[in-house]
Amino acid sequence: MANKIFVGVDIGGTNIKSALVENGKIKKKKNLPTEANLGPDRVIAQIKSAIRPFVTQARGIGIGIAGIIDSKKGIVKFSPNLSEWHNIRLVKALKKEFNKPVSIINDVNAICLGEWQYGAAKGYKNVFLLTLGTGVGGAAICEGQPLFGANGFSGELGHSVIKFNGPRCVCGNYGCLERYVGAKYIVANAKRKMRKKITSLKNYKRLTPYIIAQEAKKGDKVSKEVFTEIGFYIGIGVSNIIALFDSDVVIISGGVSRAGRILFEPIRKTVRKRVLGAKYRNYKIIPGKLGDDAGILGAV
Repeated sequence: MANKIFVGVDIGGTNIKSALVENGKIKKKKNLPTEANLGPDRVIAQIKSAIRPFVTQARGIGIGIAGIIDSKKGIVKFSPNLSEWHNIRLVKALKKEFNKPVSIINDVNAICLGEWQYGAAKGYKNVFLLTLGTGVGGAAICEGQPLFGANGFSGELGHSVIKFNGPRCVCGNYGCLERYVGAKYIVANAKRKMRKKITSLKNYKRLTPYIIAQEAKKGDKVSKEVFTEIGFYIGIGVSNIIALFDSDVVIISGGVSRAGRILFEPIRKTVRKRVLGAKYRNYKIIPGKLGDDAGILGAV
């Protein structure tokens, strides 16, 4: 059997990660700054530079990028991480440059496919993947088939409403899950609690979810309280997903998921209490395995 060799690309707001992928294994990697502030032409030039070292060996190129993507037409309709990206014909530009087949997919869909084909969700037929970072994204596999929706934009659990009268989200809606568990809101919540309570977090000039997680693991009460709340809200969202999709596994990935047990315990506890027929369902809530490689592998 001939080797299946492709170039996988994960386009983020800060970095472009590319890799030579052979039969589902990453052989070589490259990382370049996106330089999104310089506009679409500069970003496309950086994407080409990320692909070029690997392309002669590859059958084709797979791209994962955040935003509203028309995969059939190869158009990035909108990307929140890239300024001025509206209706960019990225596939056409890359085909012209490299004369190779090019496919494009939403980045969270790519991460989901990566974990399903090669990672934590391998062997499962009904999967939901939730990414936790600056934003909150999601994607689903149902009965062994990707369920990405009519516009490739399904699974947006981060913008599902968990409090109808909650605070305004960046999307313009109110009470979205992301407004409670996105990275910057985790930090903001910790800062609010710090004002009135004794906490080791006051020893830091700059807080991040990682720092808060580490202090929680050391026993800091404020940090533990923050992650208990995060886990509760995520658990509400995951309960809704299991009720809707009857997923046998929910994968939680992204930077915030690396908090580990202090995050997963309150998520699982909330789901056990909230999901319909919990004791009759077979499901798992587990972390992703592939880390930053998931999007690259899923894109190809």
